[in-house]
Amino acid sequence: MKKTLLLSIILSFVFGGCFSFQSLNPFSSKKEEKEVVKKEIETPSNPPLWLEQRYIKNHISAIGATQNIEKEELSFYKKRALLAAGNNLLKKIYIKTVNIYKEYEQTQKGIKVFDKDIKGISEHISLKALATSKIKQTWQSEDDELFVQIAINTNYVAQEIQNYSKKIFKKNQALYKNILSNRAKQKIIEKLEEKDSGIF
Repeated sequence: MKKTLLLSIILSFVFGGCFSFQSLNPFSSKKEEKEVVKKEIETPSNPPLWLEQRYIKNHISAIGATQNIEKEELSFYKKRALLAAGNNLLKKIYIKTVNIYKEYEQTQKGIKVFDKDIKGISEHISLKALATSKIKQTWQSEDDELFVQIAINTNYVAQEIQNYSKKIFKKNQALYKNILSNRAKQKIIEKLEEKDSGIF
């Protein structure tokens, strides 16, 4: 069953205090100045097609995994894999959004935007996208590994990127009007849907 991943639900998956929202959020204050690191999720033998391809048309998706699961605690491990998937989706959308804003900035002469503003807005967009993402697939391997795939519609993220451009480029209305065009939105969608070589 597809479920909306509201942040309130994710907050309830803290496993009795074992995890915190800060551990889910890759943008916590201790990590602000550090590069968001991509982590490779290894594909087990005989995986389902969705785990091997890791791509959903018109969506941005991410995988979460947990190992050595115990059947009597399956609910716990599902929540753990879901948290990992959520963290990976946050990172993926954040990286893509930062790159889109920076590439746009570089195409415009005489425009200077603070990195902290781009990063701050990219964090916000990532968290909003997570809140509306959905569980797409789950699978348990023969080696007791559990995999979860979650995804968010690309159009939603592209719309948020356009909307927040008003804040980033507010000093030059012509600039943010350009990024609000349908043509610009299509280019944003294409960037968001670029494949990620199996990462996340």
